[in-house]
Amino acid sequence: MDKEDQKLSEEAFEWVKKNQRKLIEKFASVKDYASDNKPVTLFMAGSPGAGKTEVAKRLADKFKARPVIIDADEIRKFCNGYNGSNAHVFQKAANRGIHILYNHALANDLSIILDGTFAYADWMINVERSVKRGRKVELYYVYQPPAAAWRLTQIREAIEKRKVSKEIFINAFIKSRENANEAKRHFGDALEMHLIIKNNNSDIERFKFNIVNIDYFIKNKYSIEELKDL
Repeated sequence: MDKEDQKLSEEAFEWVKKNQRKLIEKFASVKDYASDNKPVTLFMAGSPGAGKTEVAKRLADKFKARPVIIDADEIRKFCNGYNGSNAHVFQKAANRGIHILYNHALANDLSIILDGTFAYADWMINVERSVKRGRKVELYYVYQPPAAAWRLTQIREAIEKRKVSKEIFINAFIKSRENANEAKRHFGDALEMHLIIKNNNSDIERFKFNIVNIDYFIKNKYSIEELKDL
């Protein structure tokens, strides 16, 4: 980032810190979200363009008590200066917002859907905090072939102006799968991992519930060099 972007990034971060109440009122107000005597935490995982948000919304409809959907993209929209094409500038602010909303939901026994790639650095901490609270914890890994997922990110950029660079896409495509497998290995029965496989037309092709490793069902692995050629 250049100096101007760095300045905007820091301003957004500080703004989110100072406006925690506004953030909570907008996305997780106890007036709109009821506590649950058996709250659940769901983590979405998968590359950009895989269709995670659509799946998250379908899952949310199945809850008795409305879950808080924590989405970094929605938090970015909450920040002044965000225009979609500068998403990377607001990553620090979005991460802080996720932390604030996650803390609030845990403290108030609200069910959570954390909608993201699961490629981020704090995934272990977030899963562990829900596990330690005795919550039911599930992870939904949504897979779409990389060419189709990359194509959809470009279509979305043209419509919403939300830019995902090839570098970010590649990192998320690889790390989301690695982290999901590692989460299941580390937490064992404390975490249920499910797999949703989509085809090149974005249609759901297969569901696999309560699996132990994604690689048992998706044999294809792509190198960084192969993904660069998309």
